[in-house]
Parts: sequence; C-alpha cells; structure tokens
Amino acid sequence: MLLHSREIILASGSPRRREMMEQMGFKVHVRPSDIPEIPDENEGPMAYTRRLCEEKARSVSSNLDSDLWVLAADTVVVQDEKILEKPGDFEHAVSMLKLLSGRWHEVITSFCWNRADVLRVESVTTRVKFWDLDAKTIADYVNSGEPMDKAGAYGIQGLGGLLVEEIEGSFHSVVGLPISHVVRMLNALESESK
Repeated sequence: MLLHSREIILASGSPRRREMMEQMGFKVHVRPSDIPEIPDENEGPMAYTRRLCEEKARSVSSNLDSDLWVLAADTVVVQDEKILEKPGDFEHAVSMLKLLSGRWHEVITSFCWNRADVLRVESVTTRVKFWDLDAKTIADYVNSGEPMDKAGAYGIQGLGGLLVEEIEGSFHSVVGLPISHVVRMLNALESESK
C-alpha cells in the first residue's frame, strides 16, 4: 500500500515533518520529546542521529496509552566530520554557510518507528553541493530568517534551494524526513506483524 489513512504519533515539533506525513494521508498527533540534542564525546554524526531518534521514540512511546506507531527523526548537516546543527544566531548562520560555500557536504537523517517492543532505525545520507556564495548572498539569506531553525543553516525546500548546485540522494531527507523510506519501513513492519 502506498498511501495511508491512519493515525501515528510524531515525536517531533517539526512542521515540515508533520506536513510530509499528512501529505501521505496520515493523521498525525504531534508529541515532541524533550531529549537534549547534544552529541556524546567522540560520537560520529550517524551514531548521533540514530541514538537521538531512538531515544526520542522510546521517550514518547513510554508515555502513551495507545498502540499507535511512534515516528521520530533527527537530521544533521556534516562538513569536514563536523556536525552543523541549527545556528544560534546571525553570525553562527553566516559562518556555517561560508563553510558550505562551493563545497559538497552530507546531510544525514535517521528515523525510527517504535510500537510496544518493536523498534527499527534507518539512516539516509544525501550529498549536497553549494554554489560559491558571496558575502551579500549569504547575508541576504540569513536576514530572511529561514536558516535559523534548520540544520546547517539552510532549508532546501525554501529560499535555501537557491544555494544548491547539485544533490545526490534523497531530497526529502535533506528537508528532514526521507518520506519514501519512512513509509516503506512502516509497510514492512506491519507485514511482519501480521
């Protein structure tokens, strides 16, 4: 089955993730977790996103009185092995975009489905290349406000798409949820439980 018309719990406050799941026909109940988004010492980007989404899913599931599936996800931008999360202020956003300018970087999104004793995590890595960006382009983009709540200080689905020269992999993963992977995993989990 491609499309769904049932209820899930989304362990994320991201309006983009909610919108993507609703576009697929899901009725989404938002229950953000309060798991701190801080990498452990020597934790790599992939391990970090996998741990976070698993902890988010378990945290929300533990407080449920229903048998609904819980979906959690976490996205990071990685450049030179450094995790670039949401910028703290204008200068932080500018420095991130300067680092990404004219270069390839990776976007890693891990997601997790959890219900009762079933928990499955998957990660999707996409490579993105930015155009060479001049100082005015960067400042204008940061002044738009768009980068401030986005990993790596850009949103590919908005004005940030103008910064992108090339992409290899899942566009939706860069937005924050690799939707086809997410739905395929849920289909597989439900088939296994029949």
